[in-house]
Amino acid sequence: MTSPQHLDGLLTHLGLAEAATFTAVRGGDEDAVIRLFGGDPGQARPMRLEDLRDHYVTNLILVSRSGPTVVVVENNGYQGSREEVLRPLSRLGRTASAYWNVNAVSRLSLAEDGLIQSVLDMVVPEDPFGARPDAWDPLLEGLDLADGDGWGEGLTAVERATGVRFDDAWVRGPHRVVEITPVPEYLLGQGLIDSPLLQREPFAGYLAELGPGLLEPMRRHALHLALTHADLRHHPLATAALTAHTLPAAARQRLRDELTAAHDQALPQARALLIGEPKEFEPEWERPSHRLFRQAIVFGVLARCVAAHLPAPADRLPDVLSSLTAAMTGDSERVEEFWMLAHLHNAARRMS
Repeated sequence: MTSPQHLDGLLTHLGLAEAATFTAVRGGDEDAVIRLFGGDPGQARPMRLEDLRDHYVTNLILVSRSGPTVVVVENNGYQGSREEVLRPLSRLGRTASAYWNVNAVSRLSLAEDGLIQSVLDMVVPEDPFGARPDAWDPLLEGLDLADGDGWGEGLTAVERATGVRFDDAWVRGPHRVVEITPVPEYLLGQGLIDSPLLQREPFAGYLAELGPGLLEPMRRHALHLALTHADLRHHPLATAALTAHTLPAAARQRLRDELTAAHDQALPQARALLIGEPKEFEPEWERPSHRLFRQAIVFGVLARCVAAHLPAPADRLPDVLSSLTAAMTGDSERVEEFWMLAHLHNAARRMS
């Protein structure tokens, strides 16, 4: 087994310590792996592993073999961390990948039999998810992901999961580079496509007629969920914001200013309240400060919606779902509905 310290040094030597993805497929065929990444094996050409550092912005993968395992390395790429790649790869054999970028965003993924078994953040590994969230546990014994100086612990976990060895023999061995076209995103990923929400309205209708024409009703649906979750459903500013397109221009301007002021007042109040709350308050999303924080977020989003109607009413609300995500925390049914709505909205937006 290659030590995490050795692997940290290897990443530094290769120029991959800041942003890379290492994917390993046990028992896979190199050409099949290339195809599942969106590449053409016939276009592959030899390249030294050390030379990958010179290709920072292109969609390239470097493919090689380590014993029974096919290895794919990406410089500043993340295709090997995506469900659309990992699940098909895992039908060839158990697949593991470690991804990180310059902002310390990271992901350690384990896939098998066509399913994502477990995914975790290597910086904050306490909340894994997947078909079997604890599937990584026995493979991480003795490793301290969060306290590591680099990403070597993650690569060690990939070694344990697949039998790959990121050793000197592999580094010096033959590698092929090929340009890829990223595979399309799934309409709905694992864990969503079988959701009971899709069996009832309005979600069943959204799915049946998914397309750009549903963006407006989805955004209004998202706003209503967020208003309820933030206890603002009957607030006069919120009520006015939902019908802002019917107001005169001067009234819309005043409403935008009032909503902005409400956001600017609630946010520091939430922060001040949080300081005085006990650290052991559980669940965290039920803190009184979080209610104020949610309201601040929603007021800000409503101000943005009203601003879209200036100087003249707009045909469509702006895309507010990404802005609302910070407010939609917790484990309520409204939160579950919001996240399903966000996935469907993203799929409909990709069709426009």
